[in-house]
Amino acid sequence: MKLAVAESSTVMSEGPRTRHERLENRIPFLPDELERLLSQKEATIRDLSSQSSFPPESGSPSPFKITNPESNNITLSTQISSPKSPALPHYQNGASVSGDFQQDISSTRVFSGSEHVPLPGPSLDLDVLWTNWPPNLPGPELLHHLVEVFFRFHPHANRIFHPASFKSTLSLPPSHVKFPSTPVLHAICAIGSFYTAVVTSPPLPDFQQYPPDEIFLQRQRLKEHRADSFAEQQAKYARETADHLNSLGEDLLQVLQVPLGLNMCPPFHSISNSERPASILAPARNVIEDETRRNAFWLAYAIERQHGCANGWANNLDDQDISQLLPVLVSPQERQWAHTKDLLLINPEDQTDSFILYIKGSIMISRVKSFNLRFRSRHFVGDATVASQLNDGLGHSETVDPRGSPAFIELDHIVSSFRASFPAHLKNPISDNIVDNHLYTAFLMPHVAMIVLHDPHADVLQSGCISALKILTAARAILDLIYSVWSTSFDISLLDSFCSFCWFIAGRVLVRFLQAAQDAKSADQISTLRAELDFVQSAIYKMGQRIPLAFRFARLLEDLVVKRCGPAIGTPTPITFPRPIEPPVVHMFQHTSFIRDPQVFLHDGMHEPGSFLTLA
Repeated sequence: MKLAVAESSTVMSEGPRTRHERLENRIPFLPDELERLLSQKEATIRDLSSQSSFPPESGSPSPFKITNPESNNITLSTQISSPKSPALPHYQNGASVSGDFQQDISSTRVFSGSEHVPLPGPSLDLDVLWTNWPPNLPGPELLHHLVEVFFRFHPHANRIFHPASFKSTLSLPPSHVKFPSTPVLHAICAIGSFYTAVVTSPPLPDFQQYPPDEIFLQRQRLKEHRADSFAEQQAKYARETADHLNSLGEDLLQVLQVPLGLNMCPPFHSISNSERPASILAPARNVIEDETRRNAFWLAYAIERQHGCANGWANNLDDQDISQLLPVLVSPQERQWAHTKDLLLINPEDQTDSFILYIKGSIMISRVKSFNLRFRSRHFVGDATVASQLNDGLGHSETVDPRGSPAFIELDHIVSSFRASFPAHLKNPISDNIVDNHLYTAFLMPHVAMIVLHDPHADVLQSGCISALKILTAARAILDLIYSVWSTSFDISLLDSFCSFCWFIAGRVLVRFLQAAQDAKSADQISTLRAELDFVQSAIYKMGQRIPLAFRFARLLEDLVVKRCGPAIGTPTPITFPRPIEPPVVHMFQHTSFIRDPQVFLHDGMHEPGSFLTLA
């Protein structure tokens, strides 16, 4: 069991004797107090049944009012003049809530501005309309709905929160110490909005007007006067409230996560003497909280490693500074550490599940990126592990082929052997139309790692290039995995968002070979590669119907195909699955005479604009 972590402040409690005396003194008055509360409840019900409304008290404008129109629906009406309304936020910028919400959560609808939000009388609980409801947070019923779909559909939700415990805290007053942290709720609302038709958003950006690899989209948005979507609003509120709590030193785990000393675990702490402890967090109160913190760290690590694997920027945290246990499955004494020798290839059956393989796959991708990033500097200082015999004899890192170095050979072996090391019960991510989200992603990771490792050295025009063969084989293995999930009834838009990146990477490799096939004027291979690319694009576009990041990858791939290979002509050749292990296109290139400077081959793909590592 995993519970949501909530930071709490220390409160001085009164002694047992004093507390008992105070409670005993109240006993004689309890009947009168109970009768008074019941009378107030009856009066409230009578008022709601009448046609009157509750006007705000003089001198203190009410943040909301409750009325009862002729339809007998209870209506919340937010005031335009009160942007900090605790009842419901103001979605001024175009985001609204769909009318389908009536079917989803008791006919409740939330609109922008001052429009009425009808709530059915029987389901209205006045106790949840707290006057100190966090500003900009959706109302209780919409919030409960978004939390519900978040736990139901997001692949990682259950790894950092215990659903039942988390949901129960939503009924507490916002001032209660166990009420969820506001930035966490905003983040859940942003993510949850992807899984429901209740919240409507403005249309996706038009990438026809500007390059799909544009980083600073806000520039174009200002020109278009395009409104933020509901998810974008909630993401901004999450950041604002997180920054505020960070400045106060409150809810630090929820708003900071990684830079809290969670990268290490005793006994592997620093040997230096410091005025400050290893972590600014208070010690975990129990084992559940300790494991929840560990899961939060590993998820933050995995997301950063996955979505940064194809750029040339340094990671936020060095792998050598991580001395942490892997996620919980067995007792700490039996568990593997992040720095365990042969961690990636030793997967004991009783200590491994799909989530642990997901984390290990992220570690493997991180190691590949670090090798590419640091090879030249390590070679310059004479690191023996990157010394290669495949060079021009001058010893310059610019002309050294890293594939001959011990470090490259070891990484290539780990990547090639990763999937074969999976335990017997984790050999198939899809069983009876049920998809194991973490295991499916873990199956994609070694193919992505292989492409990242070999792509800078792959020359598809050079006869016998082993790197070219390896990246094409990896790309077609990814195609097989796309088809395996496509052929089920599973909604692929519910997969981990990293899957769309993996598919995009496979598409990039196919573009390279399609361009080479066009240069060789091989009509059969052109048609086959076009069909493979069309299939990859259609899968990414389908995922992009829910996930904006996937939509961008689809447009990036489409744009790359047109720029490198031109628009498609004719009907693509039908393709079958699984794809061939020994691609005929490779043999075609091996028997075609192409002359290229071998020295250019060794390093020309590392940083040029057309390189794989520079486009994502």
